[in-house]
Amino acid sequence: MSNKKSERIEAGIWRRADADGYLAEVSYNDQQTGRRIREQKTTNRLDLAREWRQTRKADALRGEIRGKGDRLKPVRFEKFADEYLEQWSKVKKKPSTYKRDQTSLRRLMKNFGKKHLIEITRRDIEQYLAERKADSVTPATSNRELCCLKNMLRKAVDWEYLKANPAMGVKQQKEHPPEFTFLTDAEIVAFLDSSALHLRVLFTLAVNTGIRRGELFNLEWRDVDFNAGEGGMLTLRDTKNHETRHVPMNRIVRESLHSHPKRIVDGKLCPLVFSRKDGGPHTCVRRGFLGAIERAGIERHVRFHDLRHTFASHLAMRSVDLRTIAQLMGHRDIKMTMRYAHLAPAHLQQAVSMLEMPLPRADGQQAESAA
Repeated sequence: MSNKKSERIEAGIWRRADADGYLAEVSYNDQQTGRRIREQKTTNRLDLAREWRQTRKADALRGEIRGKGDRLKPVRFEKFADEYLEQWSKVKKKPSTYKRDQTSLRRLMKNFGKKHLIEITRRDIEQYLAERKADSVTPATSNRELCCLKNMLRKAVDWEYLKANPAMGVKQQKEHPPEFTFLTDAEIVAFLDSSALHLRVLFTLAVNTGIRRGELFNLEWRDVDFNAGEGGMLTLRDTKNHETRHVPMNRIVRESLHSHPKRIVDGKLCPLVFSRKDGGPHTCVRRGFLGAIERAGIERHVRFHDLRHTFASHLAMRSVDLRTIAQLMGHRDIKMTMRYAHLAPAHLQQAVSMLEMPLPRADGQQAESAA
């Protein structure tokens, strides 16, 4: 049967030249091979030709059409997930990120574990996200899972298990910053007084510098310069944003570090400012933190990360401008810092007071400016 074209009915559809019926055509890039594919189909009805063409175009956009060339060795998601965790995430990422990848993949495994990588389509991924949303999973959790999946499938492309990443272009949900709490002046004093001696300086720095927990755990004595600037400087090398950050010390931080003993392990000075008895870095101080919170009589739920919020909140309440707070906190996006704007009413009042328009006089004429 000939597929020669005659009269063009519309884009992608022609009347067949030597027979009754219609010829529909669609072309697309195969996501596995990158090649341009052209398909044709003949029908005896115009509406069927249109329906086939629209469906085929939609399938191609979702990555649900597989090319016949360059076939890849099928690898199950669950097998590659283990390989990704052990040979990439564990080796290249921070322990906290590796742990988060493990958590995300445990959930992703329930959906994709038995599938081969080459069988996973963009539609599968978007359907998974829709189901997670229907289960009332928070946008933050859903986004972490999507991010993990994207990175994993990107590495599958690098390692030649896939020709293209089916998760590419799938958008994250909009996240709203979670509510946070912070300690009052009286609570800070009670909390630090209730802290165990070996953790008190660690908690003192958290409240007075806003440094993240992991950054504190990795802080080394070489990063403490008592002579830099006016009162000393802390240098943070292994930060969340992978950028070196400098945080000035106030008097409390300076005095706390001066009195903090350096640990000697096997006759050698331990490089870490805060370490375990064996000289290794802390990985968790949850028990000591919660114990201090309880002994201080603070009954609401408080996390270690809220010490960082405490630092920023008290700066805002003392009318420190948000740009400065963002720099001290290591925020890339000022939107993160805007969470503290409501705590600076005096600063906002001062700003609007700088603009005082003249009021009209009773006779309707504008009064002269007081200036």
